[in-house]
Amino acid sequence: MKLLHAAPVLVVFLCISHGFGRKSSMQPTSVVPNTNIIRRDSSLMLNGERWTISGANVYWLGLDENVIPPAGQPFYAPLKASYPTFGRITEIMNTLLIMGGTTIRGHTLGISVGNPLSVMPELGVVNEQAFDTMDWAIYEAGRHGLRIFAPLIDNYDYYHGGKYTFLRWAGFDLTGYDPTNPEVMQFYTNQTIINNFKDYIKVILTHTNQFTGLTYAEDPTIFAYETGNELGGPIFGDMWVPNEWTEQIASYIKELAPAKLVIDGTYGVNATHLSIPTIDIFSDHFYPPDNAKLQSDISLVQSVNKAYIVGEYDWTGNVASASPLPEFFSLIEASPLVSGDLFWSLFMHDVPDCTIYVNHTDGETLQYGNPENTVQTNTQISEIRQHLFRMQGRTVSSYLPPVPCPGH
Repeated sequence: MKLLHAAPVLVVFLCISHGFGRKSSMQPTSVVPNTNIIRRDSSLMLNGERWTISGANVYWLGLDENVIPPAGQPFYAPLKASYPTFGRITEIMNTLLIMGGTTIRGHTLGISVGNPLSVMPELGVVNEQAFDTMDWAIYEAGRHGLRIFAPLIDNYDYYHGGKYTFLRWAGFDLTGYDPTNPEVMQFYTNQTIINNFKDYIKVILTHTNQFTGLTYAEDPTIFAYETGNELGGPIFGDMWVPNEWTEQIASYIKELAPAKLVIDGTYGVNATHLSIPTIDIFSDHFYPPDNAKLQSDISLVQSVNKAYIVGEYDWTGNVASASPLPEFFSLIEASPLVSGDLFWSLFMHDVPDCTIYVNHTDGETLQYGNPENTVQTNTQISEIRQHLFRMQGRTVSSYLPPVPCPGH
């Protein structure tokens, strides 16, 4: 084991323009929702009525990996990282409204470390340019009446960074190809690394949005933060995330942002976390949808009267063992404990080019309105849309209305 000595982190701020508009030229506007989502036992409430987290994972809103931008725009070729255009972000908001969504789970609105385009490219260094797309996504979500939550760290070693980034900054020679190395647990147990992560969280939550004039901690559009994405230990799915770490991180989020809800980012419902008082919502991911697993999760969380969501699920219907979407949705809709669900994952056009749909290579890209969609794909999308509206207490037909591409 490598012993580290705690030291304060000097945070250096960089201001680099990339043509999206800087703070000096932007005037804050008040368009964001002005009421916080709260938890009342196992229900989420808005203005005294039950509210549901229903919508899509849109992981790329702050930083993308799927589009090579025009020459001269920021691009980090080794990881194919670039900033999405504002038009792409706006089209997502329009699409979610048409689909009946209320919520976006946006990984890169909370996780952005370790490459030159990140919020924190190096330990203690803050790149203000990286906030442009994040600020715009949050502003546009509020303008469209949508809510956002974001994980703050990733279990993996993807382009947007994660726990391995913090491990490397602390001197551990680990990558995503070393997931079974016991030293990965240093992320949760080494107080120096924990303090570095908390410093990063503070940078995110205390940042002032150039379009709203609110810090992320103050903005009700961001109703929750998730302690991480699919967190675990050396064995995939082991849910080995120490209670002490989860409680420390959740408490720190509440300290910086008392009105925010906190979601346990463990991959699965860890029964030992159920009693942590600062966790409001538990979550699980479904690859593929599995009614038995969902019912088991519901029973666990029900025992402590907290909220539960399906944070991700495979919507495609391409796995033979999957529970059919109508049955999966029926179980969600019937349970007062389940506060909602978010499919993986939504992409639309390469705006300003409205002739091209952006694709991700995981086989689970949902492109609403793509004329190349198969009948089976559109049937699944229609099931999702009808379900999202039912979660709001509304009924719609199987018809899929078009979404105009903003084109700029």
